[in-house]
Amino acid sequence: MINKYFTVEVKPLIDASLLNAAALASDDDVIFSWTPFEVPKGSSRLLNVTAKVASNDGTAQHHPFQLFFAKSKLNATTGHIEAPTSIGSFNTTATSQPSINEFLGGLKIETIDYMCQSLVGTSIASTGNSVAANGSNITMVLTPEGTPADKYWDGSDWVAITPGYDILWVAGIACGAMNFASTVTTDGVVEAGTTTTVHTDTKDANLVFSVGDVIQEVDNTIIGTITSIGAATGADVDITVDRGSAGKDSPGAQGIADGVKIYHRSPIKLVLSFEK
Repeated sequence: MINKYFTVEVKPLIDASLLNAAALASDDDVIFSWTPFEVPKGSSRLLNVTAKVASNDGTAQHHPFQLFFAKSKLNATTGHIEAPTSIGSFNTTATSQPSINEFLGGLKIETIDYMCQSLVGTSIASTGNSVAANGSNITMVLTPEGTPADKYWDGSDWVAITPGYDILWVAGIACGAMNFASTVTTDGVVEAGTTTTVHTDTKDANLVFSVGDVIQEVDNTIIGTITSIGAATGADVDITVDRGSAGKDSPGAQGIADGVKIYHRSPIKLVLSFEK
């Protein structure tokens, strides 16, 4: 039985090589294109969005950005459901589409939506935070495509849909100069195999990462999911990772070189609150 209220966490994946290249330079730059998430079949009302935004190498950032929601695109020839038309790649100007029939709605995370106090390594923004200031709440009903399909094409692979659920999509576009650069660097080789301790230096990893973050090195190799972060000695920190817990991004037994920078796999995470 589905409760009246439910939440969905969405973690868009962004390659470290892109995060390392440059900051998002201006308004209308793509943060992430269409990222899927499951909802119970039928329409649901979006009540609130909470965004967890990673720091710029330990410095909090409170930049506004836009979110767009869409249903799946139905391939009339195959009957399969696919992602909506891409809005472009990270840190490029969002592609202008004359018509996106899958588009369902959009909203903006404003600077005022951020909490004054940033948590370590993360800033928290919530659409409910600015209600007293701008007098607005989200009133948006999102309806999936509603096909009987039991899987969808995510652009690289077929993904099964949980029975009783359907797929919606969210994309993000910057309204300011977001920067997810990191100088947290491996200090010594991480041996291939079962090694779970990553020695880091240059920047105190406690200021950049948290337990539960999936981390990657600058060449996009997934390191794993952080299970604990030790106390810093200067900038030297030991991070403990589960190296086989990142789903299809699992790194397996790959070794990690000395002196490479470490990044978030998902520098923005969204918690979407719905009413059914």
